[in-house]
Amino acid sequence: MRRTLPLVVVTVIAVAAAMASAGAASAFQVAHATGQSSGAVARYWTAERMQQAVPVDRGSGPLSAVPKATKGGSVSSTVTSSEVPLPYPSAYGKVFFTSNSGVNYVCSGSALVSANESAVWTAGHCVNEGPGAFYKNFLFVPAYRDGSAPYGKFVASKLLTTSGWLTSGQFGVDLGAAVVGTNASGQTLSDAVAEAPIVFGAPRNQAYRIYGYPAAKKFSGQRLRVCQTTWSLDDTSASPATMGAGCDMTGGSSGGAWVTGGGAVASVVSYGYRSLSNVLFGPHLEFEAQSLYAAASSGP
Repeated sequence: MRRTLPLVVVTVIAVAAAMASAGAASAFQVAHATGQSSGAVARYWTAERMQQAVPVDRGSGPLSAVPKATKGGSVSSTVTSSEVPLPYPSAYGKVFFTSNSGVNYVCSGSALVSANESAVWTAGHCVNEGPGAFYKNFLFVPAYRDGSAPYGKFVASKLLTTSGWLTSGQFGVDLGAAVVGTNASGQTLSDAVAEAPIVFGAPRNQAYRIYGYPAAKKFSGQRLRVCQTTWSLDDTSASPATMGAGCDMTGGSSGGAWVTGGGAVASVVSYGYRSLSNVLFGPHLEFEAQSLYAAASSGP
């Protein structure tokens, strides 16, 4: 559905300018045209392949004993997720893609308000090896549930990530985006769903709803889940420092949105530490994120 870009997106110019003056101006986004037929990708994702796709393991994150952290509270967490009540919000969905070695993977993602009505937001490791090549067969299914696609399936014509992720796998900018085509009914993403706004430079210390499709361990990956949580600590081993919050979701939730109380996407699920049970980390959306969003939302 066509709608005006929210103020939450455009009120961060001063933040971005300050970051640029501090040296962030060298950051840039990298775009990759998939060169794949929308019909061929849609046919590739049979019900069996979608069911058998596995969580991408590139996003398992740093595995050192503890993060270099600025603690704002307890680093232990008992926050558990629950299935999102029906009907699922249409902005959040499941991502499918294929690695260059032929393995079918799953992540999570969000439809964002965008000028081109076609922008999907996710983690960098859900579009690119970081460092390395872009993936193929990228498909976004809003409000996916047990194989159903109530709003249709959207194939990427372009994948994008940050320069920091593509060149050196920096978790502080583990962000990805896709520009998708129309669904089988000819609807743009904006026509089909109620997209979410995005915010940059937002306060870290606030409450979040973390959405995702966890598919590892006790989860099946077939249902959209949410953690009602709050910021707990910053991981200063990443640049910019990533945010940590309690949540028990596992692999497959990568790329899932961190949504503020005002309804804006402020981060995505990126990684966790084995030493910190039930804590997820996500990038703080700063200059590189804004540059990535601008590229993903403005072009065909």
